[in-house]
Amino acid sequence: KKKGKINKEIMAEIDKVPLLLEDEKEILDEEEFEENETFYDRHPEGIEKVSSVQSELLDLSESGKRRRRYYIHNTELIVAIFVVAFDTKKGNIIEWSYPEDIQLDGIEFRAMASGFHTVNSDFIYFKQNQLFGLSCYEKLSVDSEEERGARMKSIGLLASSYSSLHKHMEFLQEQAKIRVQSPDESYDNLISYFWKIQEPFQTFTSGSSLATADLPHMEITHPAGCFSQFLQFFGPSIFILWKLALLKKRILIFSPPPIGVICYRVYCACLLASHNLDNLDLDTEINPMFFVNVADIDTLTNEETFIACTTERIFENKRHLYDVYVNNQNIETTSLVLDSFLRFTPADHQRYNKLIGSQNLAFTLSRSLAAKTDDDIIYARFFQQLNTELYQTLMEVALSEDHILSMEMIDLLGLDSHRDRKFLIELAITHRLNVTVQRQSDMFTCCI
Repeated sequence: KKKGKINKEIMAEIDKVPLLLEDEKEILDEEEFEENETFYDRHPEGIEKVSSVQSELLDLSESGKRRRRYYIHNTELIVAIFVVAFDTKKGNIIEWSYPEDIQLDGIEFRAMASGFHTVNSDFIYFKQNQLFGLSCYEKLSVDSEEERGARMKSIGLLASSYSSLHKHMEFLQEQAKIRVQSPDESYDNLISYFWKIQEPFQTFTSGSSLATADLPHMEITHPAGCFSQFLQFFGPSIFILWKLALLKKRILIFSPPPIGVICYRVYCACLLASHNLDNLDLDTEINPMFFVNVADIDTLTNEETFIACTTERIFENKRHLYDVYVNNQNIETTSLVLDSFLRFTPADHQRYNKLIGSQNLAFTLSRSLAAKTDDDIIYARFFQQLNTELYQTLMEVALSEDHILSMEMIDLLGLDSHRDRKFLIELAITHRLNVTVQRQSDMFTCCI
């Protein structure tokens, strides 16, 4: 049976959660069904899947409301599919989107980054309000004065989570190539794909445990599949980023296009703060915003923590928007307090050498792609275990009688009891833990 509008009582409940359409948040409209009768006859799977989604949302019981909130937050709903193009007179424009009534204002600047004209193809992750997007970009040289010799388009998806967007990259890349080569091509393939993928993918239960459930499935097209390259790129400085991520600082990574690999660095930087403590009574949530531009300045101003990337150098002079600025392998901070964390300690060097130099973790260029993926899993689990032990220790100390984190405890965590003291104090303050970090002088008493 074709279902029409969800009644206002249900929509009022759904409106309490940031989801889907910004205006009426209608999943499907009766009029839309009537206008697209022929299309739905050709694609009955669309009706079946929407009916399944609606059945979850139509239960008004208390348990139904709880299930609905859980469903919305813990499934990856594909909200929209769209085409962004560059118009020589208007600039970036939304050429087409589906469903037609969804509000995508601003997505034309997030799905096609500044500087994309310098590359032939790329991909980009971004955040649109409470939703996440992935778009694939393609440029084609054409003999056209109207298009100034180049046709540029991005094909993308918008979803309630980013955890499985990589699964759609191959399709989006293929469609981007098709649309620049055949700009008058029907959008039916995109609409058909939209319905095909409505089966939701399970996402992670916590933003703080990014990719912990997905570690065995890392692929090179998965952002976490580049984790070993991420570690090699930053070297021992990776532990500077690790500390800044745990401190929930606002981190902005700059790079000229291509931007896709930099979006992967955002994801990997989030992985540095992952742990596997399910019932941790601390706010360790990471806020990956991925690509941002000048249109996001107001949003960034109101964010207390984020990890993002940009292609726009103007941010270099807007230091009030972030705490940490990463340009290539150079890491800068905007405060004297954080400057003390930019020098890696002997313990950082030792930990890094152990991480990449042990027999089981040795990395060689001749190894297969599958072997590299295994390394990604091992490296990600290393930080996950490190953070788990760190948080467990801090929680135990906070609940102890003396609240003292001893130098012995710090050494057991693999940290430098002297140079990492400020970091541990700041970490305890960040999470409002009653912890006193022991100084070397505290170990000795004076006699008069």
